[in-house]
Amino acid sequence: MIVSWDMIMILAPAFIAGALISLAHIPLGIEVLKRGIIFLDLAVAQCAALGMLAFHVYIDNEVMDPQYANIGALISGLTAAMVCSFALHTLEKKAGHFQEALIGCTFILAASLSILIMSGDPHSNEQMKDILAGQILWANWSDLQLSGTIFILVSFIWMRFGIYRNKIFYPLFALTIPFSVNLIGVYLVFASLILPALATVKIKKGRAFTAYMLSTFAFAIGLFFSYVADLPSGPAIVLTLASLSVLIFFITVKND
Repeated sequence: MIVSWDMIMILAPAFIAGALISLAHIPLGIEVLKRGIIFLDLAVAQCAALGMLAFHVYIDNEVMDPQYANIGALISGLTAAMVCSFALHTLEKKAGHFQEALIGCTFILAASLSILIMSGDPHSNEQMKDILAGQILWANWSDLQLSGTIFILVSFIWMRFGIYRNKIFYPLFALTIPFSVNLIGVYLVFASLILPALATVKIKKGRAFTAYMLSTFAFAIGLFFSYVADLPSGPAIVLTLASLSVLIFFITVKND
């Protein structure tokens, strides 16, 4: 298939969104893996989704201007993510080896509440689908103005204030996830945090850079494939990212 100018114009903001998200997700994902709290991503992302969904069902209800509705949903999702992160951070030292179980319970509770909220609104199923699977293919430049700034800021703070990472991890994580969920959905948020970190676990030099290149390349290939095949972009990128991660992992293990 010949790459047209129209295709480039459609895919460009989506690809830049993926590249900016990867900028924040790669270091946070590596840290999640290091701490052994794999399901923190899903728990915080699902809480952010719960906040966004609750806003759409109980406050927005299709009467607000789309621009203000999106900002309101982000604020609601950010609040829910912050509360979730603060609670899990507080329990981190007290829970011990039960921490991952508590994180899993948090995810289940947030997911169950989301379903209960949806049950009373006939229009919420489509919103939930967008929140879970994402709509990154239709991202535009205006979507990146605030979100892109957040991702760059999180990446900068993480690199600049490395000695405080134990203290800033949870706040930065909670700040990042709602904006990521809003752009790429819960499933791709988890995949883009964990899969590159897992794929590069054997790499000692340049791990973050390799993981970043893997992630951005997966976004590019997945977006192109979803556009050409007319498939949902989120799942297409997840599958691409998983395939490339398996390939990179076995290459690095073989050369280890």
